[in-house]
Amino acid sequence: MAVYKCSVCGEIYDDDEEPVKFEDLPDDWVCPLCHSPKSAFVRVDAEQEPAKAEAPKKVEAKAAVKADVPTDDISIDPRMVRHDNGPMDEIHALSMTGKSVGDPMDTLMPVPSFDDILFLGGQLANPPLDDGAPVDISVTIGKKAEKPMVIESPIYVSHMSFGALSGRAKKALSMGSAMAKTAMCSGEGGVLSDEIDNAYRYIFEYVPNKYSTTIETFERCDAVEIKIGQGTKPGMGGHLPGDKVTDIIAFMRGKPKGKDILSPSRFPEINSPEDLKKMVDYLRGETKGKPIGVKIAAGHIEEDLEFISKSGCDFITIDGRGGATGSSPKFLKDATTVPTLYALSRARKYMDEHGMNQELVITGGLRTSKDFIKALAMGADAVAIASAALMALGCQRYRACNSGSCPMGIATQDPELESRLNTNAGARRVGNYLLASTEEIRVFLRISGHKSLSELSLDDLCTISSEISENTGIRHA
Repeated sequence: MAVYKCSVCGEIYDDDEEPVKFEDLPDDWVCPLCHSPKSAFVRVDAEQEPAKAEAPKKVEAKAAVKADVPTDDISIDPRMVRHDNGPMDEIHALSMTGKSVGDPMDTLMPVPSFDDILFLGGQLANPPLDDGAPVDISVTIGKKAEKPMVIESPIYVSHMSFGALSGRAKKALSMGSAMAKTAMCSGEGGVLSDEIDNAYRYIFEYVPNKYSTTIETFERCDAVEIKIGQGTKPGMGGHLPGDKVTDIIAFMRGKPKGKDILSPSRFPEINSPEDLKKMVDYLRGETKGKPIGVKIAAGHIEEDLEFISKSGCDFITIDGRGGATGSSPKFLKDATTVPTLYALSRARKYMDEHGMNQELVITGGLRTSKDFIKALAMGADAVAIASAALMALGCQRYRACNSGSCPMGIATQDPELESRLNTNAGARRVGNYLLASTEEIRVFLRISGHKSLSELSLDDLCTISSEISENTGIRHA
């Protein structure tokens, strides 16, 4: 009997296990998991019975070496294939293609969790505030900049490019962030007009390919962030598959339609702290005094912060292990980057010890208010979220981002798939999530007796992990 697989989400339809044969299903039948049409399914079983095994014959050693081995088809009989969602699957993919495995979203390997840290409510020695008492949760990015950026929540939407995401997704995220009066980031693919038009505050990502570096962009954005790296693929440039390079994306990026776009892994003009300072000064001049930030992957944290300290930038973003991307080499994502929790602790310690007064933004795997408040108490001035914002938008984590076939219309450039995403409804979901999370942060402040985010500290935390306690200064429970 036949076996079919959904090319979008991987759902299996086995004729032996279903009441109706696949070929007899109606044309309007859809995948029960991701709702892709019947046409998205491909047959994956061997269509012919394998030849019966013959009894082994005695052969000489030399003859064995010359045994007929087909070279045109190296696939394994799919009826015999097993999956472990781990090393065996990766090895099979490498052996079949001879190419590294691309993988979407975050690593599936264990990552140290903020769940092992607990927030401490006030009682007698540190009395809480009354329910509903006013608390200040606004954040100023670039306090010393000529034109600081003020947002009304410490949570904002991180960089995700138009290209990796659909236009509707980018617009909805921007509208949702505006509902919470917080910031939206451009991502490295350039500025989408629908996105910046609907943003409350907008952070433009400055990348080696210099997309959208126009006078209009510098006039309209509220801050600029120099992208040095990202946590899922540190030291590597971005990659947008050719099937996502539509007419508008090709136009925005100045690249051929339908061809893969690769971003350089570094700025060739930055070879010293002085070079970075020149870039910061240039961008500050072009924006007429708006905050200029630097984003790095969490690696050689202290050395990189020392480098950055001489640049005069206004804010620093550190992207830790646990964050995600539309697509990155699996081997790289699984093997690199300091976990967000430890990266934040090390960065805060170094910046305090060396008098660095830039705002510190942390990103990489934070999901809900319980993560955000702990990061803020550990010394982050703000938290940038990406995957969490996509979940609020409607992402169901099919892990199909790199295929261009996202069934929710979020990580795709397919017009039919994109049409599934209702922009206004998605924006309301993102806005509701941000507003609710922001209100929960207010509650955390009240129960700990704090009137503003600036009063948070490690004293508001304890941990049930000896390892975390020994390496972060958070007291053990």
